[in-house]
Amino acid sequence: MNNELSPLIDRLDLADLPQLVDCVRRCYGDSYPNTIMYNIRQLEEIIEDKLMHSVIAKAPNSQIIGHCALTFDGTHNVSSEAGKMMVDPNFRGTILPKSWQKNVLRLPKNCLCQGFGPSALPITLISQHEMIAFNAKETGLFIGDVPPTISMKGLENHPETRMSLLAFYLSLNDRPHTIYMPPLHAEHAKLLAIDLNLPRNIVSTNVAASGKTTFHAVINSSIQTANIAIDRIGSDLVAAVMHELREIEALNLVSVYLDIPIEQETAAHAYLELESIGFFWGSWMPNFSTEGNALRLQKIYQSVDVETIVCARPQGYDIKKFVISEWREFQKLTKSTESNSTVAASPWHAGIQTHFEALPMSLQRQ
Repeated sequence: MNNELSPLIDRLDLADLPQLVDCVRRCYGDSYPNTIMYNIRQLEEIIEDKLMHSVIAKAPNSQIIGHCALTFDGTHNVSSEAGKMMVDPNFRGTILPKSWQKNVLRLPKNCLCQGFGPSALPITLISQHEMIAFNAKETGLFIGDVPPTISMKGLENHPETRMSLLAFYLSLNDRPHTIYMPPLHAEHAKLLAIDLNLPRNIVSTNVAASGKTTFHAVINSSIQTANIAIDRIGSDLVAAVMHELREIEALNLVSVYLDIPIEQETAAHAYLELESIGFFWGSWMPNFSTEGNALRLQKIYQSVDVETIVCARPQGYDIKKFVISEWREFQKLTKSTESNSTVAASPWHAGIQTHFEALPMSLQRQ
């Protein structure tokens, strides 16, 4: 560790990409889950398409020793993910993250985003303190999102369990919104809005949807997860999602995420419908897209040691307690349906517990 270093902080240039790839390897070896970070051609594409905006830190010899980026999933996103933050193991513990802060916060002026939602590995307090330094606030927890094969050099790793992600959000340019939540979750959403200082009118309704559900899905086979994003909530929501799940479950993935557009009046009723098929709270995502606020639910097909999840402050532990309690409720429901012969006769209910218990063993065999 070098506490005397005053690195040069600059925007990433295309000519810096070979050096950036070298930095990724020093930090993670070959285990970083986003393989784009090892591919110069793909990095060039997302930079030129303005889907990644990066700040780098250089040592006096011009070697890249740190990186942080705002990344967009696509042109529909108006809030970016702040992440891909890494520091060369030889330079951790320096003033580097603080010197990045003002430079990273300048990036949204160039990429027109309304806020950013970084995530931090809960097993590392360092990454959480870096998010807190931006004044970002906790919004959710994704259980077992990161494969145990990812190795962060110089930090504690837990190769026996998948790691979880604590979600944060920092507002940069907000306006009032109305969002729809079921009564049991409205109070939690209200507390989050207050903590984030976001003006939100939180309404609990039981308005059922009509028409056809539209959505798009993305599979991330490298980390064994999938994401279903609902564009329009329809009356066939559960049937449409379950049809997609049957195809996804055949891939033996460990987690499925589902995004609900919570500015649609039917979102509160939709949340309860999705709970009935095993989805539960992951994270609120303010200003996520051009359609406004979203809520990302999660469905878990794996065992995760939640004791490895540590948080940097009480707010993080409150989030952890809430999300894990939601997961436990799903587990109780699953066991209850298994003990009911009438419900257990359903192929889907019979299969879900099999996936939940057997999948981690199947992963160990791979």
